[in-house]
Amino acid sequence: MLPIYPGGHAAYQNFVVEQLRNHYANPADLPDTLLDIAERFWLKDLTGVDALMQECYSRFGPKPRPPSCMLRSVLLSIALGVPSYTKWVEQMKTVPAYAILSGFKFGDTPGIGTFANFFSRLWQLDMSNIQSHEH
Repeated sequence: MLPIYPGGHAAYQNFVVEQLRNHYANPADLPDTLLDIAERFWLKDLTGVDALMQECYSRFGPKPRPPSCMLRSVLLSIALGVPSYTKWVEQMKTVPAYAILSGFKFGDTPGIGTFANFFSRLWQLDMSNIQSHEH
């Protein structure tokens, strides 16, 4: 199945509002730094990434996570200063706002392997982007 975020950016915004209300009594009580970041991501329309990356996915197999949500999640982890996707996966499993702002339901977040697969699809060159630690 090809990844796609049905409904585009407006659907993402509706999802965020609905999920934050489900998990937080008053979303305005979240830390100011997180609210500032949330506002930036509220405005970032990444749904075009789904169409750009469709050729990187197979039509067969289980439904993948939407590339727009995966990219949004990576950008969110960078904005929050989380240094690795291993630690980020752990954070999304414990902090509902992180999963929600990424575009995932809390409790149904991608794992480490999903991020590794996403990065390999994102890096569309024959040469590796990883340098050997031995020089």
